Amino acid sequence: MRLLLLSYLLLTGSLRAFVQEQLEGSQDVALDTYWSGTAPLCVGGCRGKHKELKQDDCGDGSCCWLGYKSFCRVNCGKPDSDFNSLVFGNDWWVGSVVRYTCRPGFLLIGDPARACQSDGKWTPKPSCLRICLRGRLEINEKDIDGSCSSTCSSKAHFGSLNHGCIKINNCLTKQSGWKRWFMRCDVCECDCFIPCSESEQHRAPCSWAQYS
Repeated sequence: MRLLLLSYLLLTGSLRAFVQEQLEGSQDVALDTYWSGTAPLCVGGCRGKHKELKQDDCGDGSCCWLGYKSFCRVNCGKPDSDFNSLVFGNDWWVGSVVRYTCRPGFLLIGDPARACQSDGKWTPKPSCLRICLRGRLEINEKDIDGSCSSTCSSKAHFGSLNHGCIKINNCLTKQSGWKRWFMRCDVCECDCFIPCSESEQHRAPCSWAQYS
């Protein structure tokens, strides 16, 4: 009689665990975390982008007679990076953030932060672009960052092309510009950097007139 009862429990427990796993498997895309395994006989383990964070005999409720439950959480895996970039952060679970920087001589284009999403994928990766100095540029300070503050020395631009430059910095005030509403926009003289290429590396720096 005891043998029959044990066989029945083993059969029904395994069936319940199987059904629960199928139900959980259909929700993997929607759930960031879940407990895998149903009492009395628990079969742990995670699927898809989920990785096992810890094991527990009781987990989310009633305890297992045999086996264990797995606490499963989305893990995006190690974030990729270009040869000229550096990644900081060793937490790859859903909701975590890593940050990128570039090696000297390279300019970071894009968002320096990447986040692990609930679908197990990282947000877009920034890129590191090699830049070359082409010469000095004369430019109205408002054209650099959209503001008029009469402080050329604090002006800088990094990213998409601005007057032919991927990077504008080291600015000095060249002369006074127009006045409006008690604010003055000055003309700034700045260093202009453009993306490097084999043909451009051997060309002489361009004068500011070519960008104005």
